[in-house]
Amino acid sequence: MIYLDGILDAITLFFEIGGVFILLTSAIGALLQWTIKALPSVLTGAKPDIELRLAFGHHIVFALEFLIAADLIMTIREPTFQELGKLAITVV
Repeated sequence: MIYLDGILDAITLFFEIGGVFILLTSAIGALLQWTIKALPSVLTGAKPDIELRLAFGHHIVFALEFLIAADLIMTIREPTFQELGKLAITVV
């Protein structure tokens, strides 16, 4: 059982780091794309690029899937009512 806990901890850490990495890289990429594409159009009064928002939204959802997977694994390892409550709030 000790080995299984270590494996689950490693998998959880992988998903948490992956989710944070995806969030950071997508935020930096969206900021760079915004400064290159959308900022000039905002300064001239045109509408900002909606494709940029959609792409960033997709990346946020993808990162949240990683973070929810990490929470699921932690809940499987320690199924307390507090963990289940946190997971329910996060998912809903």
